[in-house]
Amino acid sequence: MLPGQPTQLFVRTCCIVAIHLIIWTESNGMRAVVSPRKYRHHEVFEGFRRWSGQVPSGFDADFLGSRYQTAYFAFTPWFTPQPDARYETPSYPLFDEQYFEWIDLLEAVKSARGRFTMFELGAGFGCWTARAAAAAQQRNLPYSLVAVEAEPTHFEWLKQNLQDNGVMLADCRLIHAAVTGKDGRIGFSAGNPAGWYGQAIGGTTEVEAVSLTTLLRPLDRADLIDMDVQGAEFEILSAAINSLSEKVKRVHVETHSEQLHTSILRLFRGLGWKPRFLYMSNTADKTPWGRIIFQGGIQSWLNPRLCSKDELRYTRTLQNSMMWRTLNLGRRVIDRIAPPGTLRRRAFKATLSRVGNKYRRDPEDVLRRG
Repeated sequence: MLPGQPTQLFVRTCCIVAIHLIIWTESNGMRAVVSPRKYRHHEVFEGFRRWSGQVPSGFDADFLGSRYQTAYFAFTPWFTPQPDARYETPSYPLFDEQYFEWIDLLEAVKSARGRFTMFELGAGFGCWTARAAAAAQQRNLPYSLVAVEAEPTHFEWLKQNLQDNGVMLADCRLIHAAVTGKDGRIGFSAGNPAGWYGQAIGGTTEVEAVSLTTLLRPLDRADLIDMDVQGAEFEILSAAINSLSEKVKRVHVETHSEQLHTSILRLFRGLGWKPRFLYMSNTADKTPWGRIIFQGGIQSWLNPRLCSKDELRYTRTLQNSMMWRTLNLGRRVIDRIAPPGTLRRRAFKATLSRVGNKYRRDPEDVLRRG
């Protein structure tokens, strides 16, 4: 046997086993079936009543009664505003990728003691900040809310949106800056505020830069950090490890690439945190609420130093299905033994494409959201 052959044999064996497992699973009926099944909402929603009331013209509202101006999305092709005033009892959220963000928010509010404290980083017009205030008010909790946004128009909308929702600005810290790994100034992309919410570090508009360590410094405790900062998440989190471990109970983060997702996963696992949600970006997968398409990936983590034993024991980790993870492992093995562009790769692709299609985002979703 020549040097290197045992390793190659092992890799090929793993690949063959993965392929056979995929084919066996498919042949035994574990397919994504479209059905009219009605899914029960997560139990945390039972602790929050549905709001009923008058929604003004030019606004939309959610089940907590939090509202926002539809002009904030006036030029997005997937949003249809309702221009007329009406009386509504909004339903609980749709079963989509934001549903997990809702669960994190409501669980964080429900478990808060004395005061609810939350950070929204990359806040846009502050929809989650307003929702946090509404949820805390339902449970008679005082709140401290920190919202950070760098895009100038979005920041003005943030202030207006909180005022529209009756949020006491004295209980908020609204910071016009980009969150980064260190304090200073940085270039930022700005513009097209109503048609795009993907502004990120790296543009030509110079803005203030603030680190998570600096943001956390005045506080003893944060119940939730909700962050969507378009690719800077790992830099921000890795530079604030000590503050996170000492002060932050829960983190919900949107990831924007496989590399970023993996880096953040390793970071929190290295810290010993418990995963709550782990779903990769640009995929579709089975969840307890049916098949959900994820444009951005999501991760949610609980800090064992600040959570009770019961919280850790009874909180279930939800993540990509075993079938998806098997396919992803198989893909990595195939990348090694059958590089893209080779005849061997084309053969593997022909074998697995039918199986893998159901875990890809729907083509219409890609066209609609990019």
